[in-house]
Amino acid sequence: MKSKDSVLGMDRDITRRDFLNGATVAVGSTVLTAPLSVFGDTGPQSAQMSSDYYPPLSDGLRGSHPGSFEAAHLIRDGKRWDNPEDSEDIGETYDLVVVGGGISGLAAAYFFQKEAGPDARILIVDNHDDFGGHAKRNEFEYEGRTLVDLGGTEFIEQPDEYPVHARALIEDLGIDPDQSDIVFDHDLYPSLKLRGGIFFDKETFAKDQLVAGREGLVPGDMQTAYVTLPAELENGVADVELVTDFLDRSPLSDKARAEILELFCGDIDFMAGKSIDEKKIQLRSISYVDFLNDFVAASQETIDFFLMWRASYMGNGVDLTPALDAMRYGLPGARGLGLVDTLRSIGYQPRSIREDLHFPDGNASVARLLVRRLIPDAAPGDSMHDIISAKFDYSKLDQEDSPVRLRLNATGVHVKHINESTVEMTYLQDGTAKRVRAKNCVLACYHAIVPHICPELPEPQKDALAKTIRMPLVSVNVLVDNWQAFEKLGIASAYCPGSYFCDMRLTYPVRFGDYSSARSTDEPITVHLYRIPLPGGDVAANEQFRLGRHELLATPFETFERNIREQLGRMLKDGGFDPARDIKGITVNRWPHGYSVGYDYASGKMNYWSDEWSDDKKLWLAGRQRFGRIAVANSDARASAMTESAIEEAHRATTELLNES
Repeated sequence: MKSKDSVLGMDRDITRRDFLNGATVAVGSTVLTAPLSVFGDTGPQSAQMSSDYYPPLSDGLRGSHPGSFEAAHLIRDGKRWDNPEDSEDIGETYDLVVVGGGISGLAAAYFFQKEAGPDARILIVDNHDDFGGHAKRNEFEYEGRTLVDLGGTEFIEQPDEYPVHARALIEDLGIDPDQSDIVFDHDLYPSLKLRGGIFFDKETFAKDQLVAGREGLVPGDMQTAYVTLPAELENGVADVELVTDFLDRSPLSDKARAEILELFCGDIDFMAGKSIDEKKIQLRSISYVDFLNDFVAASQETIDFFLMWRASYMGNGVDLTPALDAMRYGLPGARGLGLVDTLRSIGYQPRSIREDLHFPDGNASVARLLVRRLIPDAAPGDSMHDIISAKFDYSKLDQEDSPVRLRLNATGVHVKHINESTVEMTYLQDGTAKRVRAKNCVLACYHAIVPHICPELPEPQKDALAKTIRMPLVSVNVLVDNWQAFEKLGIASAYCPGSYFCDMRLTYPVRFGDYSSARSTDEPITVHLYRIPLPGGDVAANEQFRLGRHELLATPFETFERNIREQLGRMLKDGGFDPARDIKGITVNRWPHGYSVGYDYASGKMNYWSDEWSDDKKLWLAGRQRFGRIAVANSDARASAMTESAIEEAHRATTELLNES
């Protein structure tokens, strides 16, 4: 094991302090100011007030990082801070207190301030060491360069279809979705002859083999040079010759190749005799794997091939995805079933992503724009372009003379009404419980914890909140010294159906103001990986998600690192990639409570388009009801893991409070 670890580079010290290069660093034309240190062993409260505090540079385990979830788990297990003798009244009063500093919590503060006025006193508390929630920013410093990547929420998807309040918010923040095709360099990777591919691992498909898509081929529907899958296996192309050529270069058996080709390009109606409506109803009630098993009679090899198709986008394998939803997201089969036109009419995927706006740090830039608007002293600048390079001064986030205060490393543990017009919120920070009071409170945290921190809610509402489910996932950034191996292999991204990480891609090829991603393959770059930690098998979705959470929290960083090094080493070995030599940094963003999704406990089924359900199935409608001066926000309130949902629910929650004032 020791010799293998040495080959992988497990004996190398990759902590960021080993390659910080002073106070001023740059990427290409980018100039950023680096902190003098990351917060290290300093206590969380004193750390935030230090000029050195800068959590985006923290590496290792991020997302739900150590120190961010332990208090919530104590509450879940019965610990209570409802006795005033167990906490300190620090004498602070506010017009609004927000529990949760993710995009929904920040948006709630934004909407409240917009209506109540600039002098409204607002406190936001968050259990993490950084704001943004799942909109997480990761930074790397290496050889005088700063590289930025996303650790969670990816992009502003279909902004032209944003609901009214979310659209107004992003416009007011200076976000211009019309520039999406300008800031995203769709030509960079194709100009280097890089495309999508599939990595077949020997444990699942008999041999390790990386198969690149055909050079120069762009999927018809995607209209982009940046996709994870090979273009010829996108439903928008589905050309018999192209699909056959790709499959013939794979290690798949003849039987699996024939089955996959038929699904992509064939005319067999596997549900013959059923009407379009009957097919839709049945495909909603079964998973895509059920469809492959029960109607296609597919081999296990074919099922393994499709199992994690688009898993990083959907949040789970297709053993849990309703078959109709899977086909809407681009899995094959709709052609033979005669459903292509029907699916297009209700939101068919894949589609063009040229209108989607990709910041280099994902929607962490949306969170940063919100914080800069709420607390102008926290960062310089005034545009969506300069927000990337803007150095945030975290010591400015919680100043006594600021109308809006953002308190990190602070877990809300108890919320109750003192009277009809006052709410008291207790939070735990640095081991000490403290109490503040406010006229209004928005709970913009994970809904399943709300019944534990606000026990005075009606029992039916607490029951609905407690049944909220979220899909766990892992979003990883790996700093590599160069990407010449990718160029030699002709790969910018790859689907990895049987591997520890199901998707791999190079960072977004973007330019924002002074910030530019790497342009040359001899420059350092970040590689992004996704893992969906679900056990699979004949297990209900909510139980799979519970088991996945437990796995994530029990997995040490060393295990993630070893799998990262081994998988990249095996995938890229023919390009000359050496994990011991080339990997320079790793940040693992684990999200035990990741994507929010609609779930019907009666049937045990989930639905990505749960708006199609009847209201009696939508438990989140009961869960999000205002109770006195307490309102409930977050994407859970819409059972939708979308940024616009988080924003819209923030608007609803604050409007409910303001209308009752």
